[in-house]
Amino acid sequence: MIPQRAIGILLIALALVCTGCWDRKEVNDIALVIASSIDLHEDGRYSGMVQMAIPARQIGTAAEKTEKYFVLEGDGNNVMELVQQEQPKLSRRFFVSHRRVIFIGEKLARNGIKNLLDYFGRNPTTRLRTYVLVVKGGEGKDALTTDYPLEFVPSEAVREMENLIGATAVTLRDLMNSSAAEGVQPIMGAIELSKNTKEVQAKNRSKHTFNLNSTAVFKDLKLVGYLDAKQTQMLQWVTGKLKQSLITASLPDNQGVVSVRLIQASRVVDLSLKAGKLHISIHLKGNGAIEENVSQLNLVNPKYYYLVENEMNKQISQRMRKTIEYVQKNYNSDIFGFGETLHKKDNNTWKQHKEHWDKLFAEAEITVDVTFVVQRAGMSGPGLQLREKEMIK
Repeated sequence: MIPQRAIGILLIALALVCTGCWDRKEVNDIALVIASSIDLHEDGRYSGMVQMAIPARQIGTAAEKTEKYFVLEGDGNNVMELVQQEQPKLSRRFFVSHRRVIFIGEKLARNGIKNLLDYFGRNPTTRLRTYVLVVKGGEGKDALTTDYPLEFVPSEAVREMENLIGATAVTLRDLMNSSAAEGVQPIMGAIELSKNTKEVQAKNRSKHTFNLNSTAVFKDLKLVGYLDAKQTQMLQWVTGKLKQSLITASLPDNQGVVSVRLIQASRVVDLSLKAGKLHISIHLKGNGAIEENVSQLNLVNPKYYYLVENEMNKQISQRMRKTIEYVQKNYNSDIFGFGETLHKKDNNTWKQHKEHWDKLFAEAEITVDVTFVVQRAGMSGPGLQLREKEMIK
């Protein structure tokens, strides 16, 4: 039988390790930060803005005029200082664990984001699944204060678009991992604000709308440029991150165009060094279904089926090669992770060449081979708008 004294000691020990609710945070005592922006002034100081939800007004429809959020602004010599400038303006303590998006102004991104990563990496309340985006040609606060009528708060619209349209979706965790990894340079999603017409402004009560289909390219944690939508598609494919996507190919002899919805995509990358020159061989595989046939071809006919596949193979290969060559020539930033592939495959070879990898990558010879299969022609083979005599059978 256990002595009374031992039981008493055990109970005291258990009481010491039971923390209870000493660090609890009541909902009424915190301000839920759902998005924030960071910019850089001409004098080198940081400016920031936080977007916070108003919980009592989150009930209803997005079309109602009642404000669902509000913003606060601050500045400082670093990120921590600007946060401290914002807190005294608020009756509740900032709570950033539910933050969805961080917008970074282009000027700050070009100047470098090393200090930002240091702050977010040290802050224990940082949500690593938060998306980070560069505001192309503008400031972070521009995106933060742009209304979006379909959602309660603008940042929620950006998050939904990241998931829906297959845009470059980079989280803080992704950014930190790529920054610390060897043989790969970071990227971010890029958001562009396009001005609405006066008619649209009158209906939506918003001067701008979001455009989220490009990628921000970094080198040594500094923004060096952007990729457009088609280049982003190729980047995602070669890095194994392409999910849903639409590929349009032109048919020979001006016969029209065909759009194919990608169902599956994979890639194999091989690297070799011969006489001091890097050779990169990429094999892409994919299959999809025809979603639009703007031609007179009856795609039920296997001959034209194969014609579409051949054109898809040829044009995807050209796009991939041109995308890589564009990055080599204009940015010399290995955002494709070819160096990381070599690092994992042959660490000894990587150690020998990592100091001059930029030169090897810039001068690398690229070979692309594509195997694309069209699985089905949609609901109908020929164009539904064609008469029988107009079809090419």
